[in-house]
Amino acid sequence: MKRIYDKKAIKEAIENSLYREVLESLDVPMFICEYEDGEMVVAPYKENSLFQITISGSMSIYFIRNDGSSYHLAYSDIDSFMGDNELFDTANHGVYGEASGTLRCLAFSVKDSKEALLENVVFLRVLAKTLSERFKSIALQDAAPSSLTERVIAYMTYISENKTIKGVEKTAYQLHCSSRQLQRILNTLEKSGAIKKIGKGSYEMI
Repeated sequence: MKRIYDKKAIKEAIENSLYREVLESLDVPMFICEYEDGEMVVAPYKENSLFQITISGSMSIYFIRNDGSSYHLAYSDIDSFMGDNELFDTANHGVYGEASGTLRCLAFSVKDSKEALLENVVFLRVLAKTLSERFKSIALQDAAPSSLTERVIAYMTYISENKTIKGVEKTAYQLHCSSRQLQRILNTLEKSGAIKKIGKGSYEMI
């Protein structure tokens, strides 16, 4: 990971962020963290003193069970939080965040901003909404039907934005299947008229 202190890039990141109002109200030094593909952003063994918000790229978030098997939790895109464990002094028990391609995050010290963040009502509302959506996604995936076709339909109906799949590889990772398996299901659903193709790797429920 490398840190970038370019003032123009930081200002631009704040202005383009969904949390611009909150970020502009914080009087703390900010910088940009850049991670390479496959680099760990969050891990139980990795000491983290930063609160980070993704500004470009994406990150895969997964849980490692005691038996060593992994369970996908989410695929984090722009404006996702990291550092909420540190903010509330809770331990990270097995959750990993790994950069998928080049990932950039706007970052600042949890220690320096903790008091200001916990007193900021707008920030706490945004954080609560983000965590609620994360828990909903996990719960729906846990309760998903057993067959892959049913899981794809459930994912498009209840989890994906606007009942749309964008990116076969990314979605396959979330559904715990291969890209080839998912593509075969999507082709079948398209032929049956349940979904329609709206672009390369993109499908929408009808």
